[in-house]
Amino acid sequence: MVVVSLASSAPIFHCTGSSLPRTPLCSVRVCGNASQKRRKIFDNPLRVAAPSSASTSVASDEDQENVEPSIGIEDLEEDSSSKFSWRDHWYPVSLVEDLDPRYPTPFQLLNRDLVLWFDNSASQWVAFDDKCPHRLAPLSEGRIDENGHLQCSYHGWSFDGCGSCSRIPQAASQGPEARAVKSPRACATRFPTMVSQGLLFVWPDEKGWERAQSTIPPKLPDDFDKPEFASVTIQRDLYYGYDTLMENVSDPSHIDFAHHKVTGRRDRAKPLPFKMESSGPWGFAGANDDNPKISSKFIAPCYFINKVEIDTKLPIVGDQKWVIWICSFNVPMAPGKTRSIVCSARNFFQLTMPGPAWWQVVPRWHEHWTSNKVYDGDMIVLQGQEKVFLSQSNNKDVNKQYTKLTFTPTQADRFVLAFRNWLSRHGNSQPQWFGATASNQPLPSTVLSKRQMMDRYEQHTLKCSSCKNAHIAFEKLQKLLNGAAIASAATAGIPSNIQLRIIIGAIAIIAAASAYALHELSKNFVFVDYVHADID
Repeated sequence: MVVVSLASSAPIFHCTGSSLPRTPLCSVRVCGNASQKRRKIFDNPLRVAAPSSASTSVASDEDQENVEPSIGIEDLEEDSSSKFSWRDHWYPVSLVEDLDPRYPTPFQLLNRDLVLWFDNSASQWVAFDDKCPHRLAPLSEGRIDENGHLQCSYHGWSFDGCGSCSRIPQAASQGPEARAVKSPRACATRFPTMVSQGLLFVWPDEKGWERAQSTIPPKLPDDFDKPEFASVTIQRDLYYGYDTLMENVSDPSHIDFAHHKVTGRRDRAKPLPFKMESSGPWGFAGANDDNPKISSKFIAPCYFINKVEIDTKLPIVGDQKWVIWICSFNVPMAPGKTRSIVCSARNFFQLTMPGPAWWQVVPRWHEHWTSNKVYDGDMIVLQGQEKVFLSQSNNKDVNKQYTKLTFTPTQADRFVLAFRNWLSRHGNSQPQWFGATASNQPLPSTVLSKRQMMDRYEQHTLKCSSCKNAHIAFEKLQKLLNGAAIASAATAGIPSNIQLRIIIGAIAIIAAASAYALHELSKNFVFVDYVHADID
């Protein structure tokens, strides 16, 4: 998979009042240091508040030998009376290094439109409901004004980091209009935010400040902090559903085929006898006992951890244990739309060096070319799968019909079945969306073309600081080379000296060839077709 840098900061809550806020006029802040450093994570240790410390039961040998696992019954289900709530969790909405503090950024979370922006006065990222209280224009189309406040582009109303209205340009200087700026109705709706390990988290309930303060967001494994591990991150918006993506990341067995010659090989495919270790409303965990050993854990609602341990023996150095972490956050944006944030790390074959981004042998944007191949390898396969599920389920719960619609006779599919079981039993079969979701409205995967489904530019490049800047640089250099080629070709015949003519002509050819090469490489930022049958 992929590997990258995560900046991090310890989350801090502080407030000016004696109690946590319940209105946008509050002064409570959830903040973190947004400074970042390439290839290394620095963070105060956090722990994921998820599974219990020990499983309440263990799968029997008979269970493991069952060749047709049932999604209807989970052998390892932990007794719990707790009710899972989709809105009582921290959700990572973006890698901080891919957010531009100069601009407001729109985002969807659980079908709710948000705007993310950086409050310079408090040095923290803030999330508002993406609508101005004046006449409901999107605040994400606004700007950061001269006072560092978020200004609506429709009528110029401005809001500070707490959501309080700081300016109404049309209001009179005295009387009721002057007092309108202090009205609670003039406030923007603010949500709890937190920065941890280079990720911006949002709590999607504006009334959930107390619960947000008492809940720690998901934590990357401690190995991400160790110097022997190189890490890499990427995010991309995908046009298929949360459940489709979660099923995909729960399935290590697809890697050797869907990602042949990218992160796997077809000839390395083999049985994967996974065993469940524990499960409950929090998620599930399991592993195999083979080499490589794959340990997986799902922490509801959207965090999936895969750890791959490979015992190998090398000349001179002897026995080695290679470790790969693939930690994915699969954020439900809206029905049929999901943000994938992947943080990976490994302790072998490192092409990274201590220091900032510009010092690296392999730049981040180049790493993302490989990472996007992984996404592309799944894209059309998952689009087709989702379309079939939607057509055959007849608008009923896919999870309850899953074992009837599919045939899953091997233990390699155990985690997929475990996820579908969790979603049906605890997750209400789908995320708890805000607002009305029309059941008859077609999902993106049913109407988008292959070109639209695999659009790297819209889904990733525009949302990645490294790839966006590299793409701009490529375009500028390409224009420069085209200009040099044209100028050299036009002047090659002028000098009377034959050798000088040859040199100028050679410059024209080299410049033209270089411009063409850049044009071809730039496609990696925009669109690259993926045909599995063409990969031998």
